Amino acid sequence: MSRKYLFIEQNIEELREKIKNTDNGYFKRLYEQCRLYSATQLTEEHPKGSSTFMGMAAPNLALAYLLTKQDHYLQEAKRWILTGCKYPHWGHAHLVDVDLSASWLMFGYSVAYDWIKDELSEEERTLIKDKLILQGERMYDFAVKTKGAGWSTAFWQNHNWINLTGQAAAGYALGDDYAKSKIWIDYAKANFEIVYDVMANDGSDYEGVVYWRYGAMWLLMYAHLLKEREGFNYFEHNDFLKNTFYYRLYQSAPNLEEIINYGDCHDRRSGHSAAMYYKFAAEYNNGHAQKLANKVRDEFLFREHYESGVKPGILPEAWLELIWSDLNVKEEKFETLPLTKHWDDLGLVVMRSSWKKDAIHFSIKSGTPGGKKQWKRSWEMDRELGWKTRGLSHQHPDNNSFILNAFDAFLAVDEGYNRTVTADEHNIVVVDGKGYEHEGGNNIWKDTPEKTIATMDFTSENGITFASGEASKMYAKELELTEYRRNIIYTENGHFYMIDDLNSTKEHTYSWLMNSDTVFATVGENRHLIENGPAKLEVVTLYPENKEVTSKETNVRAIMTTQEPDKFRETKMKTMVIENTEKSKQMNFFNILKPQRTFGEEEFKVTKLNSEEAFGSVVETEGCKETFIYSVSNRKMEIAGIKTDAKWAIIVEKDNKIEKIGIHKGSYLTFNGKVLVEKNTEENLFIENIE
Repeated sequence: MSRKYLFIEQNIEELREKIKNTDNGYFKRLYEQCRLYSATQLTEEHPKGSSTFMGMAAPNLALAYLLTKQDHYLQEAKRWILTGCKYPHWGHAHLVDVDLSASWLMFGYSVAYDWIKDELSEEERTLIKDKLILQGERMYDFAVKTKGAGWSTAFWQNHNWINLTGQAAAGYALGDDYAKSKIWIDYAKANFEIVYDVMANDGSDYEGVVYWRYGAMWLLMYAHLLKEREGFNYFEHNDFLKNTFYYRLYQSAPNLEEIINYGDCHDRRSGHSAAMYYKFAAEYNNGHAQKLANKVRDEFLFREHYESGVKPGILPEAWLELIWSDLNVKEEKFETLPLTKHWDDLGLVVMRSSWKKDAIHFSIKSGTPGGKKQWKRSWEMDRELGWKTRGLSHQHPDNNSFILNAFDAFLAVDEGYNRTVTADEHNIVVVDGKGYEHEGGNNIWKDTPEKTIATMDFTSENGITFASGEASKMYAKELELTEYRRNIIYTENGHFYMIDDLNSTKEHTYSWLMNSDTVFATVGENRHLIENGPAKLEVVTLYPENKEVTSKETNVRAIMTTQEPDKFRETKMKTMVIENTEKSKQMNFFNILKPQRTFGEEEFKVTKLNSEEAFGSVVETEGCKETFIYSVSNRKMEIAGIKTDAKWAIIVEKDNKIEKIGIHKGSYLTFNGKVLVEKNTEENLFIENIE
């Protein structure tokens, strides 16, 4: 009977057979990665920065040896492991020995040690074991000492997941050779029992795509480790693990290479892990995950690695791709998935025009800080135990902010990574230049009251999608804002209606902000154009009547990691600003966003509608006419042939026939004398195939 190796579920002979099939490319990924390591010079002192790359080098080299028995892989594995084990401390500049670099090294060295320990001398085994014991004790002691106020009880934060997975791996690797191994294992087990229980059931992650890729990978790591060691399968029992792949997929830009960068995202290309996708594919027979994994490995791999700001990056995950992939899972086309999706926990909505690489992708979010489940459970836990479990340092003040990508270009953008977050760096409305309470720091949510939340309402049916975010509670109390509701209506005809309702007990100047990569130009009355390579965005600014439209620069500079305080990223955005020229307590903004291809003029005629009780528009495109009206007085509306008591109504005509209609909070609707709706009791009624 062959030996059972740590972290490897398969019989080792199965993996050997897998790499013999050179057509699948897994062995090539592994040996090419190992060649990079052989050319790497290692320092006698700990690197002046992250050492996570050393933790990933060890299992790549050790696995290559285990599968091929080629001695040069063994010697390289020993060089990388023994060098790190001679460092007196693991980590640099911040939380040395007790945070990420230390835990990556502890995990990688533990796994690799288990794989090659039979080939080591007694002296080498002793050096590695003693170092794992030393670092494990340092990590464990810190976790216990800071319980309730540090990462050991920050159950929604990647530091918790990474550090305690490393701790658990060391415990399993040392086994009976160290008396306290079981203590470490049981501590991690108790921690992750809480972690998996409190994660969002819908799979969303408030930290954003990049930290999902960096942190949630370790939720897979630990679940796999526990399954392999003890047979308990979180993949079967946990809704977050079951659903989170689709959060990641829908937060891909249409070209699938780039990301929709809410939260802390270092750049627009640091979001992929083929290994993670292969694991989701294998555990859930998920053909969509298999398709994305293969696409990333075959098409995006090197650009993802070399343009990514996340260390150690995608290339060192070669060993995981080999272990986690299942060749029997068949790819499934993304076209089998819906084009709109809502994550209720995070308050995130995505609307796509298709799954083609040049599709339109519109995303908006508004919700509870960190997500509904985290907010509720952390408040309960903190009250009961006196802890501080919410970190939220990667949560931005971005409720009601949107990101728009179309035809392979970003048109409305987010600032990405930031350590001094402010609301005015997002695509929202600020009031007298001000945004949230306590903004300007790394974690502005520490003193946020429990009831200070935002919400998102969502309905999508019969070809009409309606997303409505309410965020007034998040704003500074001195502003006395009583309403900030952003409404998005999408009829699948290539443009988006955006209506912002704001109310306060004080008079204010309200500033509607939209960030982009390039400066807009005014091209006509109420019409402004942003051009960016293959795409352009027309912004039709219909309301308020008395407004000023200007441009400014918004620059964000942030240190990437506390281990490398001299390195930073800078984002320079061009911001469109729409402001009311006379201060007011109440304000409505009505804008229509129309993305288009740079080459190819598309008919897009907009006629403004305005009356005492409503405003709206008639939008005409080739073969299509849409009439939209919005009540400003909560009275019955009669305008442009429409009669209704709804808050808003839309009539979509194609080839002079009504194709679909929508009303919000209305009981009846007539158009040109024809009764279309009567005695309606639903809040949102969207109907297609009218005639």
